[in-house]
Amino acid sequence: MDQSLPHSRIEKDALGTCELPDGALYGIHAFRGSVNFAVSGRLLGDEPDLLSALVQVKKAAALANGELGALGRREMQALVGACDEILAGKHLRNFIIDLFEGSGGTSLNMNVNEVLANRALELMGQKPGSYDLVHPNDHVNLGQSTNDVMPTALKLAAYAASGPTLDSLTTLADSLDNKRRQFSDVLRLGRTCLQDAQPMMLGQAFGGYAAAVRRSHDHLSELRKQLLEVPLGGTAIGTGLGARPGYRQCVLKHLSLLVGAEVKAPQDPFDAMQNLDEAARLSAELRTAANILWKIANDLILLSSGPDGGIGEIVLPALQAGSSIMPGKINPVLPMMVCQVAFVIAGNDAAIAQATQQGQLEINHFEPMVGVKLQESLRLLEATANLFALRCIDGIEANVERSLAHLLASSAPATALVPRLGYASVSDLVRRASAAGRPFLELAEAEGHIDRQQALDLLRNCSEGRMDV
Repeated sequence: MDQSLPHSRIEKDALGTCELPDGALYGIHAFRGSVNFAVSGRLLGDEPDLLSALVQVKKAAALANGELGALGRREMQALVGACDEILAGKHLRNFIIDLFEGSGGTSLNMNVNEVLANRALELMGQKPGSYDLVHPNDHVNLGQSTNDVMPTALKLAAYAASGPTLDSLTTLADSLDNKRRQFSDVLRLGRTCLQDAQPMMLGQAFGGYAAAVRRSHDHLSELRKQLLEVPLGGTAIGTGLGARPGYRQCVLKHLSLLVGAEVKAPQDPFDAMQNLDEAARLSAELRTAANILWKIANDLILLSSGPDGGIGEIVLPALQAGSSIMPGKINPVLPMMVCQVAFVIAGNDAAIAQATQQGQLEINHFEPMVGVKLQESLRLLEATANLFALRCIDGIEANVERSLAHLLASSAPATALVPRLGYASVSDLVRRASAAGRPFLELAEAEGHIDRQQALDLLRNCSEGRMDV
């Protein structure tokens, strides 16, 4: 960043002075942080849920401090106005701190404090940097610490982002349920260890997929509720030192109105400052949800393989050419995308798990990274589940004839004939059919043990867990 711009303002701190661009709403602390932590290129202004959560905290604090008499009415109104502008999407270019900053969130918090202070000053007809009227620390950060602001914002950002993620999982589960109904009468060969097992319906497989996705949705929904228990009001370590009496209750009241849900104080304020286990649990469940989608995607890749040289029992939507050299080749691009996203979410979870166990004494210094990775996982899962439903699941077709042919050619129905013929006789039939290179049911029919209609009835009964013909 150029420190010798022709139009600039000067700010100083204990370390010296800095020349800031004219019109910049950030101050010296954010400027120093932007230079020190220029590592990823992902800035606070690029992370709308986290930024909005931080600004909601600052707005609630301004309202609470105004209500408690710690902040003058004029200053409070100017700060609220500045918060509202940012929540409306303005001034984003002023949030310049890299999201992997190494100050435990102090630079992120101060970036917000400085922008709000300077914009409030402008709204009061003053120039940025005239901090006697509105100061980033004394007024914007009043009754707060980075140590209670950051974990609160992390949780509220995850709460906001997880709503659309839950909706996307519902969309995917509904799509899978539609296929369960559509394929409820399609006989297929169930497989275990990639070997022929027992008869089933294709719809039953999709019903299993839908149930797994809904279960993950429900677990995420329960974890989401825990995100509304926040440490705001604990200030630096949980004691609340530096905040006025009644501040915690008052600020959480205002924050609840802003969030649209009841935000609560923790049972133990010191626990809430020291630990990030709710974030770790949420991340682990996001990984589990991604793994469920990964498993479904892998199944679809296998079942659609070929189409002539593989299983080919389902047909995926043809979305794009699959090769730059092989004409007509179509690849399972959506399921493969799902697999790659699952890899990324698993990696994010590993990073979050390491960060959450590295808290030291009264706080965790790695909350910014935890928040960033949670946001990424939530967004990835949301987009993936929606695309998987819309661009893949909704368009799947069953190859009914091929599914039935595979089933009839297998020895999977043999178990169902055991009550009628006995285990030894059926085993002998299976061996002789294999030696002759004939389907088991074909040999059984030729020897008069069963006819084709009985065989089809048998297969349908087997799919319902019954072995009567």
